[in-house]
Amino acid sequence: MSDLIGTFLSHLIAEEHSENTKLQYGGVLQRLEGWLVENYQLPLDTEHIAQVTGLMLTEYYQNLHTRGLAISSRNNYVVAIKEFFEFLIDANVIATNPADVLHCVKEKKKKPTSDTHMYSDDELKALITDVLGGGKSRNDLRDAAIVALMLGSGLRASEVCSLNVSALDGIRTGLIHCKRKGGNWEDVHVAQFVSHHVERYLLTRRGCKPDEPLFISQKGHRMTRNALWKSLATKQRQANLRTGLHRFRHTFLSDTQRGGAALARDLGGHSSVRITNTYLHSTPEERTNAVNNVGYANLLK
Repeated sequence: MSDLIGTFLSHLIAEEHSENTKLQYGGVLQRLEGWLVENYQLPLDTEHIAQVTGLMLTEYYQNLHTRGLAISSRNNYVVAIKEFFEFLIDANVIATNPADVLHCVKEKKKKPTSDTHMYSDDELKALITDVLGGGKSRNDLRDAAIVALMLGSGLRASEVCSLNVSALDGIRTGLIHCKRKGGNWEDVHVAQFVSHHVERYLLTRRGCKPDEPLFISQKGHRMTRNALWKSLATKQRQANLRTGLHRFRHTFLSDTQRGGAALARDLGGHSSVRITNTYLHSTPEERTNAVNNVGYANLLK
């Protein structure tokens, strides 16, 4: 990683950006640097940064498109790259901004269908059977624990990746304090069936400390959303299912909504399900019962 990338990432942390944002931006910039070195022998350091042109960045963006990256993923690359070069402009490292040629693409919204977002009962059974009945390697046990946690709490993938080992105590008691989307810290209810899977995974990491990441990659680093997607996509394809991390959250919230819109809203950490539900609230006891009685709970016990 170049000195400029490291300085930029340290700047993000100083401006109170999350660790996940730092990891995401760092990954994007390191991949960009690798491509520039391979094709132009230009690392992103103080000696070579001024030689990076808008044409090079355009070519890199076209390469992302050729590789088949989704619009949302390409937009994430554009945002990270533009912020990096804007930081260099503000810091008087470069005089002109080559990233001005990059722009986010508006994603066309697809008309939702009944099977677009959530898993059916049969699909969920196939996936759970495959994940829980898979191998016993650390990564297999990790993926099983993550699937159980997302299906037993409705946590987003980024929120799962941000957890530390210290969260195990809360998982055991059914309530963890978690940093949600938007930066707010909130209590999140967790189903009873989750702790067994997390504990089984952590047995492969004896001696891990409370402040270490709860879920780690094969190389021992904190799991990122991208790494998690790749790992679970393999399992989803093996079960002949559509890939996607947010499907677990949709499935969880769709199931808990049987207990009422307020339950689904409060468990999901949303401000509202619909504007008419602004004044609806669920009790902690109702939320605990809801996560422990999802329709697929028996499959995960």
